[in-house]
Parts: sequence; structure tokens; C-alpha cells
Amino acid sequence: MVKIAFVSQPRDPVVAAPAQRGSVTTVLWELATRIARRHEAMVFAPQAPGQAAEESYGSLLGICRVPVWRTLHKALDLGTGILGWHSPYFASSAYFREYGLGVARALQRYRPDIVHLQNHSQFLPLFRRAVPGARLIMHVHDELHSLLPPDPIRARLQDVTAIVTPSEFVSRRIEARMSYMAGRIHTIGNGVDTATFRPGRHDAATGRGGLRILYVGRVSPEKGVHILAAAFAHLLDAGEHAELDIVGPAGLLPLSQVKLLARDRQMAALGQFYGSGFWGSLDRQLLRARSGYRRYIESLLPTGSRARVRFLGQLSREAVIDCYHRSDVLVIPSLCEEPFGLPIAEGLACALPCVASNAGGIPELIEHEKTGLLVARGDAAGLADALQQLAAEPAARERLGRLGRERAERLLDWSLPAARLEALYERTLAYASGENSPPAHLPLPEGLERHYLLPRVNQPVTQTPVDPRTVRRESQNGTAGLAYLGAAEPEP
Repeated sequence: MVKIAFVSQPRDPVVAAPAQRGSVTTVLWELATRIARRHEAMVFAPQAPGQAAEESYGSLLGICRVPVWRTLHKALDLGTGILGWHSPYFASSAYFREYGLGVARALQRYRPDIVHLQNHSQFLPLFRRAVPGARLIMHVHDELHSLLPPDPIRARLQDVTAIVTPSEFVSRRIEARMSYMAGRIHTIGNGVDTATFRPGRHDAATGRGGLRILYVGRVSPEKGVHILAAAFAHLLDAGEHAELDIVGPAGLLPLSQVKLLARDRQMAALGQFYGSGFWGSLDRQLLRARSGYRRYIESLLPTGSRARVRFLGQLSREAVIDCYHRSDVLVIPSLCEEPFGLPIAEGLACALPCVASNAGGIPELIEHEKTGLLVARGDAAGLADALQQLAAEPAARERLGRLGRERAERLLDWSLPAARLEALYERTLAYASGENSPPAHLPLPEGLERHYLLPRVNQPVTQTPVDPRTVRRESQNGTAGLAYLGAAEPEP
């Protein structure tokens, strides 16, 4: 039996309950609870107000919590982003250092065989000194790590046994930019609880007619909710009767992360939402961080149609599942290149057809015209066309939903990434303790091979650059169109 320490991100509290908040915490919890069925496991997490320092989840999994100065670090991350520091504060050794030191002391007492850390490499040197005999696994949930200043990142990663990722997209990005990690990067994937997220009775008694469209995720510009609003306006102008539910918390992605991703044209075009100058940036990113973007979304809708759009905020897992059951289609219109897409996996498991952006890790989940529809990022007209197609073809919606559920059961249940991770743990521990990493090719058991989802065979889609400052709706012959003028160029 292996002894494993799962270390949460310093800003993400963990609760002793089946459902967590936030995608990274959800992934950690789903993997940890399954690994704990066969091994000894402990979750180390920041302590939120009112939480006990130690807690158990059933008889299998323990939680050890460490006090943090969350408000201070959030303010410093916001302030340094506004001031334009070259290196993001969230990647510095000062970021939640009290958390790293507290976890390191707890690890000395726990003495794990494996430390499985989420995202923040600045804690790795602290953990190596605390438990020099343990294997260090770095779980990279997106591509941001590969965009940080290379020298300090390389020094931190020298003791890492393996990096695990949620998708081939993330693995390829890291491999291309961090070639020194070749052989230590492994795609384990993310998943969905197919026993909890399952098809339900399609509720036709809600009193809401027409196509029922659902968005689930953070309500933030990089998620493209304004593109969905523009597409929704297209539908209404074309005579479709439709309703839109928007589920998720409002809030801007930190500017420091947007700047790292700004070589991508779609991300570079989002600066409008963050303000200009110190006071303008402070107003947009602090005073109106939750309300400003929503008002912009509403401004794209015809005045008489706003009652058809409901902002439901952050809901419980049970309420989100209810939304999946009463909707006709899930839309994930991301402008960023999503590393995976947990709401897509949940929608597939609930037999809900999905329309999503053809970028990042999403095409590894959705097979175009078989388990969903893929559209170009930022193409509101193309998104509206896809939705009109599904509105006109209920049988196609049923077929896409049924095949999506089959795909989720076959390839996306959390038991599969948990098995890949367990196999990786066991193989890393099989090598002599003096070796830092296993061989360049670390075979996994048959059926758990690395290319676990779709090969990237979808034809590339021409990306339509979008500048939110220049999006306007034009009505021509009763059909709404979009004009994109003066799109932002990528930063050098």
C-alpha cells in the first residue's frame, strides 16, 4: 500500500463532501477519493474560515488544513497584474509561502511515499527538503506553467518524478516549450462521475418553450459568454424561440494570466474588459469585476429578449444536474484554449448534446457531428447556425446525446484517470530511490494507454479574431450579423 499526499492549490479550500467548488479541486477530490480505496491518502488544503484543522471523509480519506492569508495574496496578485510586473505574482516564491511552509511541516509528520501537488511549482523545493525520500508528482492543469520565465521553473522541476496533465493538448504544449521534461509528462485525463451525472427525464413541464440552451462555467470574458449572447441574438432575429440559462460564478480571470496567454489572438482581444490606466483597471478588475461583464453581455441582447436569459449564479451539484436534465443543448463557447472542459464531460454523461469551440482540449472530448458540434472560436454566426440546426432536428439532438452518454461511460468515467494515475504511482516507486525519474517511456497497462481520447483528427477551423470593443449587431433583411473591426494583433 502506497502512502500519498494530495496537495491542493493554496486558494482552493476542500470540503469533506462529494461535491467541490472549482475544477482543480474537483479533479483532486475525484482522484484522491478513488486512490484512497486502495492506498493510504491524505489531502492537504488551505483552511477556510469555520473549517477544522483536521477532518476525515468517511473511513478512507483524511484532510489536513493549513492557515493562509488569502486576502493578502489575492490583493497582491491583483495589484501586481495592474502594475504590469514582468513575472506574475502567482508564480513567485512569495505567493502563499506560509501555505507551502505549513504543508511542508505537515508532510514531515505524515512521511508520504508520493507527494502529488496541484499546479504551484514554487512549493516543490520546500517539499523536497521536508520529505527527501518521497516521489514528487506535479499535476499541471493548464498550459500556463510552460509560459512562465523558464529558468526558475526549470530549477523547481529538477526533482519532479513526473508531470501529469488533463489532456494531450496540455501535454503537447508543455513538451514543446519544456523539452527538458521529455519522458516525464503523462496524460492521465480528467473525467466525470457517470453514476451521478446520468440522463434524466427531459422535463417538458417547465413552461419555457423553444430551444433551451445552457451554459455552465465561470462567467468571464475568456469563456466567451458574450459570443454566446451574440449568437443568441442571432437566433431571436432569425425567428427562433429560445431560452438561455447561464450557470456559474461571475469574475474575471486574473490579468496576469490573461497577459501570459495574450500571444493568442483571441486572448489578446480581451483587454477591453480589464480597463486602461491604473484607476480604470482598478475599477474594472475590483469594483466592477462581477457586474461589468454581465452588463456587457446584456447589452448584446435585444431589449425585449432579456427576460429569456437567466443568470443563475453558482449552483449546487444537484441543481446543476437538474439544469442539464431540463435543457436541450449545452454550449461552451470558450475563447481561451480550454485544457479539458469538465462541463462538457458532465453534459455528455447526462446525454445532453454539446456545441463547443474547436480549440484546446475540447476536440479530444467531442467528435464533431457524432457526439456534439464544434465551431470556430469567436464565431457567433457559426455558433448560431449550429444551434439553429439542433433546434430544427430533435432527432439529431437525441442521437448526439445518446452517443455522448455512451462515450462518457466508455472513456470518461473517473475510474479511468484514477487507474492511470495509480499505475504511474506504482511504476515510479518501482525504480531505485536514487533515480529521479522512470525511463523515458513509462508503459501503462493495456487499455490505459496515454492516447485515451480522440486523436486530433478534426479538421482545423479558421479562427475568426474578435475584439470585444468592436462587436456590434447589424440587422440585415431581418437576420442579425456581427461585424468584427480592427481586431487586436498578438503581442510580440
